[in-house]
Amino acid sequence: MSPSLSDRVPSVDVTEAMALIAGDAVMFDVRDGHEWAAGHVRHSVHVPIDEVSTATPYTTHVRRVVVVSRTGRRASDVVVHLRAAGVDAVVLRGGLRAWLDAGGELIADDGREPRIVGPQHSHG
Repeated sequence: MSPSLSDRVPSVDVTEAMALIAGDAVMFDVRDGHEWAAGHVRHSVHVPIDEVSTATPYTTHVRRVVVVSRTGRRASDVVVHLRAAGVDAVVLRGGLRAWLDAGGELIADDGREPRIVGPQHSHG
């Protein structure tokens, strides 16, 4: 059995991600707009998955990019794309669910209690 994409994509756990972000790394949240609005990591940058290629030049000024989605599946796809473009990108293993489980905080754009919602289509 061949390894899955997520097994071959460089990843970090929540503790490592927090340390990178406290340094000079940036977090890209690649979820849909309604997911972002419902709850996201403070200071992360919203780059919907379908806009990643247009955002790639921005990332060239950043030492490392930590990419996050709800569970990590979409983020893994983005990390593959960014790394192919020469960007030092890693996926947050376990996605935002892992972030919350480890005590990470979320903020919401709509003034409600931050929460993780699913995509409107079948991605993870």
